[in-house]
Amino acid sequence: MAENSRKFRTWIGFLAMSGGTFMAVLDTQIVAGSLPEIGASLGATVKEASWIQTAYMIAEVIMIPLAGWLSRSMSLRYLYSLACALFTLASLLCAFAWSIESIIVIRVLQGLCSGIIAPLLYQAIYLMFPRERQAGVTLYVVMIISLAPIIGPTLGGWITQTLSWRWLFLINLLPGVLVTASVFGLVRDAGPKWDLLKQFDLPGIVLAALFLGCLEYVLGEGRDNEWFDSHLIVFLAVVAAISALLLVWRELACRHPVINLRTFCDRNFATGCLLNFIMGVGLFGSGYLMTLFLSTVKGYNSQQIGQVMMVPGITMLLTLPLVRIVRQYLESRTCLAIGLAMFGFALWTNGSLTAEIGFEHLFLPQVLRGLAIILCLSPITELALGRLSIEAVPNASGLYSLMRSLGGGIGIAVINILAEQRMALHHQRLAEALNPSRFPVGELLDQLEVPFAGSMVDLEQARQGGVKLLAMLVRRESLVMAYNDMWLLVAALFGMMLLLIPVVQKVERRS
Repeated sequence: MAENSRKFRTWIGFLAMSGGTFMAVLDTQIVAGSLPEIGASLGATVKEASWIQTAYMIAEVIMIPLAGWLSRSMSLRYLYSLACALFTLASLLCAFAWSIESIIVIRVLQGLCSGIIAPLLYQAIYLMFPRERQAGVTLYVVMIISLAPIIGPTLGGWITQTLSWRWLFLINLLPGVLVTASVFGLVRDAGPKWDLLKQFDLPGIVLAALFLGCLEYVLGEGRDNEWFDSHLIVFLAVVAAISALLLVWRELACRHPVINLRTFCDRNFATGCLLNFIMGVGLFGSGYLMTLFLSTVKGYNSQQIGQVMMVPGITMLLTLPLVRIVRQYLESRTCLAIGLAMFGFALWTNGSLTAEIGFEHLFLPQVLRGLAIILCLSPITELALGRLSIEAVPNASGLYSLMRSLGGGIGIAVINILAEQRMALHHQRLAEALNPSRFPVGELLDQLEVPFAGSMVDLEQARQGGVKLLAMLVRRESLVMAYNDMWLLVAALFGMMLLLIPVVQKVERRS
């Protein structure tokens, strides 16, 4: 009876942690889509409102790698309970924010707490469950963390339009209180080791904050500031690079590093982090590309975009029981290879999209993407963390989580840069090919003039209207071709990742 009671407490405590993590990840997404409404309500410009999300993301990415050191010092139970309680309090304060400055400051606190919450859930898998249970639990965690970004934008838009932007934060209050109480009351671990706080690596923390904070700002704000045409972006990029080099030197030389970079000496962990980085590119980059395509090319509204973007999430929910059964018979590396191939195929299929396609053409690639996500992330987590010692897991889980966040940020930034370059190239080539003296081009111009000819007496004005329509078509097709290039590029990246499968070692599932 005592053993059954302990297992029950463990599961309920873990489910509470999962709910808290889902809440934190979801909060990032639902707020991002409602920044214009929040800014307008607080009397802020669009640029000022963007800092509501930028400040949150910078704080979050700084805290992710530090979560391991804090959990070793304070314990999993105390740190998660504290982070969730502060996150809930910050949500309450955000809901009643009185100015743009106040909500930005509060979002920094919320971001710091969010950066702690997600890595601790990965820790919990390996600290709270025996080896034979870890694969199944990992599958569940992967679905929780991946589902939130998929449904977040749609849910956020619905809440803002139906209720108010303040409810984006108020919905966190009840779950936050329940999760905090459940984790503090039910989760059991080895307890805090307060002596570790005396080994406070201040230089390491400062360098990590400088590196990650500057990098996140460059990635998030670089496009709006014309990248390296901006002196601020150049300065922060240099600071990030120098801080990164000094951080590596400091953490390798320090007796008690805040971030133990020697964990990368483990082949499985290093390879798993690289794969997780690429999954960040695929997960966030493909979602970003699809949203751009649907909004700029198809002209979909937020509700229509949400319907398309919900398909992977629904697929994950429906196929989870099946994937769990399959995972019992397939070794992690085999499952990962299937998932990477499926993800790459889905992206390759998207690489032939046209402006005329409908939902039925987008459905299958989105289904495959959802299934591939759940097939990939579970074995990657198992391969990266499954062979490490229990003592190494807290530090490693933070680094592992950081890789996906960096993959998403860097991936989206690179996609933006390359897509703009490819669009300019395709636009130039299409414009050069549109010689009015060629019969097909002249015939097309005649067709485009028809809508104007009925309302304009001046034939020259009708011709100008047709030329403007043709220019719009050229721009649209340039966008489509550029986006297709990006789909194919990311698909090729996933194909290359298949070459890493033989490098990783098998993780035994001991009973």
